[in-house]
Amino acid sequence: MMTGKRFVAVFVLLLGAILGFGAAKFVEDASQMQVKLGKLDFHLDWDPDFDQQVVNFAVDFEKPLEASRWLLIGFSDHGFIPKTDFCLYQNGRLLDGYIDNAWNLMFEIHQDCHLILDDMAGAGKIVFQRKFVTCDIRDYAMEVGTTQFLFATGTGNDRNLNLSTVDHLFRYNQLLQYPVERPKIDEAARTLEITAIDAHVPAQETTYWCAIVKLDNSIQERKHHIIQLEPIITKGNEHIVHHMEVYHCVYETDAAEEYNGNCNADDKPKMAHMCSKVIAAWAMGADTLYYPIEAGMPFGGKGFRPLVMVEIHYNNPKKIAGIIDNSGFRFTYTPNLRPFDAGIMELGLIYSDANSIPPRQTDFAISGYCVADCTSKLPPSGIKIFGSQLHAHLTGRKLWTSHYRDGVKIGEINRDNHFSPHWQHIQVLQKQAYVLPGDTLVTTCVYDTRDQNEFVFGGYEIRNEMCVNYVYYYPASEVEVCKSAVANRTLTNWFKYKGIAKTSKLAISEKYAKLAAAGWSDEDTLDLKELYSSAPLNMACLNHGGDLFKGHPTGWQKVARPETFAGVYGKERADYECPSMND
Repeated sequence: MMTGKRFVAVFVLLLGAILGFGAAKFVEDASQMQVKLGKLDFHLDWDPDFDQQVVNFAVDFEKPLEASRWLLIGFSDHGFIPKTDFCLYQNGRLLDGYIDNAWNLMFEIHQDCHLILDDMAGAGKIVFQRKFVTCDIRDYAMEVGTTQFLFATGTGNDRNLNLSTVDHLFRYNQLLQYPVERPKIDEAARTLEITAIDAHVPAQETTYWCAIVKLDNSIQERKHHIIQLEPIITKGNEHIVHHMEVYHCVYETDAAEEYNGNCNADDKPKMAHMCSKVIAAWAMGADTLYYPIEAGMPFGGKGFRPLVMVEIHYNNPKKIAGIIDNSGFRFTYTPNLRPFDAGIMELGLIYSDANSIPPRQTDFAISGYCVADCTSKLPPSGIKIFGSQLHAHLTGRKLWTSHYRDGVKIGEINRDNHFSPHWQHIQVLQKQAYVLPGDTLVTTCVYDTRDQNEFVFGGYEIRNEMCVNYVYYYPASEVEVCKSAVANRTLTNWFKYKGIAKTSKLAISEKYAKLAAAGWSDEDTLDLKELYSSAPLNMACLNHGGDLFKGHPTGWQKVARPETFAGVYGKERADYECPSMND
C-alpha cells in the first residue's frame, strides 16, 4: 500500500504523462491571463499540445470556490454571447455546453471538457483538457489566431447570463501559439524610445497625431539593427490608442523640421510626406516583437537621416476632453549586425471608399492584390516572411493572406478566423513563408454589417473599414506598399450601369449612399461582389518614398486581375465532415 507522499508523487507523474507536459514546462511555456470577475479572482494558464491536438488548462483561484459557485470559461466565434461554447466547473463537476439565443446555458449531449485535476479543497486549483477539434457542431474549433474568451460566474442554478446575479466579461488572447525561440539580447544592445510628446487628444472620435522627432546625430556614426520592438502605451489611455506606426523620413536637404501635432493640420511641415518608410507598426492588442536571429531592421549609419515620425490613431468615441498622451515605441537595437536587413511591407486594400461594404451583410468579402508586376521588384532570391499583423476595423470578422505561384495557391501567410479590432496581435509564423518575384499575395477580409443601416466605406476613421496585412520579412526590398482597389474607370461604368451618370460630381461614397437610398437589393449585392471579384485593379506599388515604381506599361492603372486557382492547398478541417460552431 502506498503512503500518502508516495501516492501524491506518483499521481503528479501520471498527471504529467496524461497532459503531455511536466510541471515546469506548464509554468514556463503556457500562455496566461489574470481575470477579475465580480468577486472572483483567478489565474488561467493554458498549454497547447500540438502532438496530441489538445489544450491543457489550469485555473488557480485566489480563494477556493464555495460549493454553490460556478465558473464558465467560454470560446466565442466573433465576440457574441449566443452560440458560445463553454466548459463550466461547479462543485467537482466539469460540464460542456453552449449558450442559446436567449443567453441560457445549455449542456451538450456529448461532453468534450475533461476534468483532469480537482484540488479545490486544497490549493484551490483545477486542471482540465479540451481537444483542438471535436467534430461537434456546437463546439468551437480551436485555431491559430485570435481567441475571444468569455468568462462568467454565478451561484446555484442560475443559468442565464442576463441575470443580475451573474457576472461576465470578454477577454482576448491566443489559444494556439506555436512556440517561438526568442534570440538573446546581446550586451551591446541599447534602447531608444520614440513617442508622441504630450499629445493633446481632441474631444473628437478620430484623430491622427504625428510627432516628427530628430534623433541624436550619433546614430549616423554606425549602422545598427533593431532586434526588438515594444509598444509604450500611456497608462490610462489603453482604450483610445488604436494603432501606431513609426516612419523613417528620407529627405534630400539638411532642413529637418520637427513637429508635434495633428497629422491633418495646415502647419504640418511639407517634408512630412517624405516620412513614409515604415520601421515599426502596432495595433491594439499586439505585444513585443522579437526579430529572428537571421535579421534586424536597419537603423543608423552613413547616409541615414536622423529623423523619424510616429503616427498614432486615437479612437475617442466618447469624445473625452483633456486627454494627454505620450504613447509610442521602445526599440532595442544593436551594433552587432545580423546576416540580413529586415523590412515591413503593407499588403491589402488601398484606403479608399472604392472598397466599401453594403449594409446588412453577414459575410461580405473583398480582396486586395499584390500582383506579380509588383512582387517582381523583390530581390531575385525572394524574401522570407516571419511575422504578420492583420488589420481591419469594427466590421472585420475573418482576415487572411493567400500565397499564389503561377496562379496556384501554395499556402497562406496568416489567417485569423476570429478577428477582433480590439486585439490585433503580431503573429510570428511557425514556418517562414518564402515569396519569390512574380508570386501573387491576396489579402481577403470578410465583413459583417448586419447591424449597419448604411454603407461602410473604406477609409481612415474607425467607422470606416480597412483590410491590411503588415508583413515582416527579410532581406529588405524597395517595396513598401503593395495594395489594390477596383479600377476607377470600371467603377464609374458600374455606377452608370446602376443609373448614376458618368458626369456626376458626387464622390464615390455619395454614389453608394444614393444607390442605398433608392433601395439596395440582394441582386445589387451580388452585382457588387461580381465587380469586386472580376474588375481590373488600380495598384499602389510604392517604394520607400511613397511613390509608384516607374516604368509600368499602364502606370499601375487598370492592371489585369490575376487568375488564381485553389491548387493542392486546402483547409485542414473539412467543414461538412467535421462540423463546428465556427462554420
